[in-house]
Amino acid sequence: MLPGDARSAWDPSVIDDPRVTQLWDGDRIVGRWLADHQTGGLDRGGGVVWDAFLAFAPSARWQDEPSDLLTAGSTIIANTASLDDDFLPVLAGS
Repeated sequence: MLPGDARSAWDPSVIDDPRVTQLWDGDRIVGRWLADHQTGGLDRGGGVVWDAFLAFAPSARWQDEPSDLLTAGSTIIANTASLDDDFLPVLAGS
């Protein structure tokens, strides 16, 4: 979403945890879908969700829409308190 963004410049080791799935959405397919469906109330403008986190319960299933959303936020750095409050307890319990 920023000039110069490239998968080759992305460091996936930033979140090095086997419970975390990180994906590259170079064509912005998921980012547009999330914006269109206002998933987690995220709206970054421009019709694409980016620099965001979404945490789902272990019971979550992606059918027509994702279920069991625990927390979402954007931008990531500006919402670390939400990560601490909502997301880390889920990781601690897994």
